[in-house]
Amino acid sequence: MTDMPLADLPAGADESSWLAACAAVRRYCGWHIAPSVTETLTLDGPGGTLLRLPSAYVTAVTSVANGGTAIDDPDWSAHGMIRARCWTEKFRGVVVELTHGYDQCPEDLLDVLVHMAAQGQAAASAGAGIATSLTSGPFTMQVSAAAQAGAVGLSGQHRGVLNKYRLGPTP
Repeated sequence: MTDMPLADLPAGADESSWLAACAAVRRYCGWHIAPSVTETLTLDGPGGTLLRLPSAYVTAVTSVANGGTAIDDPDWSAHGMIRARCWTEKFRGVVVELTHGYDQCPEDLLDVLVHMAAQGQAAASAGAGIATSLTSGPFTMQVSAAAQAGAVGLSGQHRGVLNKYRLGPTP
């Protein structure tokens, strides 16, 4: 997945909280979402007839190689599926060049990011200088407030929005 943020840093937002929110959303959804990028992916061959791409919004498939053999005019879906007569079962056996992701971060997703970043920023401000200490047997770990702030999780409401961008199960 790409390291660039899903959208530009909003005015007044804390950069580290913003980047943490973008990373959390991408981890949950399983793909980069935005911006649109063209890249070459090397994937494990699934066998069978369907290959699930690590994307939920594909806008172009430029080339596909299945076990080293080019597939002319591949049958693909905007939702991230490619059909073939029989995919290789070889690990790293499929190479796909594609363009995927939204040109701009969708508004509902942007709202989630802004809310998550604000939560992270508020947690960092509220806990400035406070560290949590955890002890288990002979081990003690101290976690700084800044580290705790980056751990702001996804609420049920966030998940409700993000589920429409989340990759589904592999067929």
